[in-house]
Amino acid sequence: MGVDEVADRLYALPPEEFTAERTAAAKEDKAGAKEINALRKPTVGAWLVNTLAREDPHLLDQLLSLGPALAEAQRSGKGDELRTLGAQRRELIGAVTQRAFELADRPPTAAAREEVESTLEAALADPETADAVRTGRLIRSLSYAGFGGVDLEGAVAGPAPSRTSKKAPKKQPAKAKAAAAEPVPPKKDIAAAEARALDAAGALDDAVRAAQRAAEDHDAAAAAEEQAAADVHEAERVLREARERRTAAEDATRKAGRQQERAEHAVKDAQAKEEKARQALDKLRRS
Repeated sequence: MGVDEVADRLYALPPEEFTAERTAAAKEDKAGAKEINALRKPTVGAWLVNTLAREDPHLLDQLLSLGPALAEAQRSGKGDELRTLGAQRRELIGAVTQRAFELADRPPTAAAREEVESTLEAALADPETADAVRTGRLIRSLSYAGFGGVDLEGAVAGPAPSRTSKKAPKKQPAKAKAAAAEPVPPKKDIAAAEARALDAAGALDDAVRAAQRAAEDHDAAAAAEEQAAADVHEAERVLREARERRTAAEDATRKAGRQQERAEHAVKDAQAKEEKARQALDKLRRS
């Protein structure tokens, strides 16, 4: 079995089984051990998306096919179409995310749901990210901030989909340019377009800030969850040690109780012997 086949098998496994299976696979394949050991364990959210890509690729493609339509609607500025597609996108992302949990047979959690939805949103916004999602080998969740590309560095096991460079548009002959030239719009239309552009830029800034705040909130929540888990672990350790001390104290109490009983019997025996000896002495004195 080659490294690619091993990777496909490993990234189909639940994250909790990944490390042990990777170690076993590396032992079996000495030649590919270095590459196999370099495969990183996926997050739960990434694994859920990988499961979706493997178990229900048709549903995933149905969702990702909305990406070009959304991009075209944004370019053309068709507000009604954009709103319709946006509603369809949110509905589909919710349904597809729920399907991912069902396929993985995992109860949905807020953190994992956010990872899956963020990754699917990024895949809709960026074609290369969509290709990365389709590999079924995601290592971490992905996110799109509303501008630029999605950071795929270290996100996919194996080579990530390469970003295609955009070719410069071909220069048109002067006559063709003249023929294609549009009439210059009136100043009123230009002012209205500028106002719309400013509104759009403001909305973009708000969306970017909201995305940044959401990312910060997510990081803070993840840190709080990790700290809470550590606190629970420490509390369980303290409770376990307290129970051990209680058990030891109970054993010591029982032992001390037995010793007390023996001591009391010894005292009674000693008193009886003392009384007997005293009576014998009195008898000797009277005779």
